[in-house]
Amino acid sequence: MDREFYAADGKIYTITIDDEGEDISVTRDGKNLGKIRLEYREDGDGSAYYHITHLALEACKRLGIGQRCLEIHKEAFCEPLTAGTSALGQFDDGSHLTGDGPAFIAKMRKKGIVAPSTAVNLTTADDEDWD
Repeated sequence: MDREFYAADGKIYTITIDDEGEDISVTRDGKNLGKIRLEYREDGDGSAYYHITHLALEACKRLGIGQRCLEIHKEAFCEPLTAGTSALGQFDDGSHLTGDGPAFIAKMRKKGIVAPSTAVNLTTADDEDWD
């Protein structure tokens, strides 16, 4: 699925999400500018969610594009989104947060787009540091 998005810089970007909901890419004028990877998971109780394992939007940050990517994903797949944390070191699945990732995910959690870190049994000790 492809969606066009008018970003804060006034330019049109294309957000593409694959059929499985595990790859989101951002392009403009045919140039790849960023990617978000997610992994579909199920809890022991049968509830499903998508966990962000790779967040690489450096070429288009602070334009509202990352938020819009996650909003479109939630609308299309109707499952919660979760993300790692920066306080627990590196995760084998790559979902630890680095760079601008912690602040971005904290903002998405405050807006209700990404589930609180406690929803995936992660410590929230560093959540307050992101404010």
